[in-house]
Amino acid sequence: MSIFITIFAHSIINNEHKMKVSVLVPVYGVERYITQCATSLMEQTYEDVEYVFVNDCTPDDSITRLKEIVDKFPGRKPNVKIVDHAHNMGLASARQSALDVATGETVVIVDSDDYVNPQMIEILVAEMQRSGADIVDGGYAIVSNNSVIEEFQPKHVGDKAYLRTILCQNVEPNRIWGRLIKKSLFADFNIRFTPGVDYCEDFSVIPRLLVNAKRSWVNDCLYFYRNDNPQSYTNNISTKNAVSYLKSQNIVGEYFLSHQQWKSYSFAAQIGWVDVWRFARRFNVGNSLVDEYFTLKPSSLVPRCLAAMMKSRKIPYRLIDFLYLATRRLYLMSVS
Repeated sequence: MSIFITIFAHSIINNEHKMKVSVLVPVYGVERYITQCATSLMEQTYEDVEYVFVNDCTPDDSITRLKEIVDKFPGRKPNVKIVDHAHNMGLASARQSALDVATGETVVIVDSDDYVNPQMIEILVAEMQRSGADIVDGGYAIVSNNSVIEEFQPKHVGDKAYLRTILCQNVEPNRIWGRLIKKSLFADFNIRFTPGVDYCEDFSVIPRLLVNAKRSWVNDCLYFYRNDNPQSYTNNISTKNAVSYLKSQNIVGEYFLSHQQWKSYSFAAQIGWVDVWRFARRFNVGNSLVDEYFTLKPSSLVPRCLAAMMKSRKIPYRLIDFLYLATRRLYLMSVS
């Protein structure tokens, strides 16, 4: 099947407009991983690729190792940009810096401790041209200690059902990496990465893109996500990360409240708001911190009651969590 898809991809691309793709890669503290990441990007079978690496003042030899790999691919070197930050600004700002200088019609975000299938861009571009989609997902794998732990395929549902699942939280991954995205979505709908929102930063952006986009997918495993990097934001739940998470939730909630399609996603968003208080219970985040950075309140009866019970901390967590999960499951069944 994979061979068939690759041949099909070649046939479409050879007869269609050659779409320029910008690969956006923030770099910080990844000297152990950047060689594999950069090599997998330089070895892409698709030709019209621009590479934008952002040096977020990495304290190690990541950039030296990156340049060593780029030198091994002289055909790619003219299309490589390395943007240097004057001081460390964080993941969100690094992604925005890359986006600001990207000149491709489409972008793919790659984390510099991950690596990709050498046919990733070719396959994603072929599907975008075939389907006319604005965002194309591929399959991905979780990697630990250089071994694939588990593989995942994109969810095969319509655009509205998929976005509702994303908004409900912790049902479908809200990743931004490994997707081919039309760059115009960011400019046309004033969507940017928020400085300082470096934890849950994918969620702060991807729902806002999806509500304005047509989505498609391929099942091929194209992206390899490493979960054994101890420096990764996802491996560190601190007060700083908790604040970032809360800001991310508020950004998305406020965006959807003012969006013309709010009614279509209102209940899903409010289920997600309950999950904010669930997060606070699970990670012992104080109510005062939540109230400071997350200002949205559910208006529908069931989410409002669930949020109040989560917030009170007098009801046993297991009980309220059971009620929350049952509510979420029933809702998703009703809209799938």
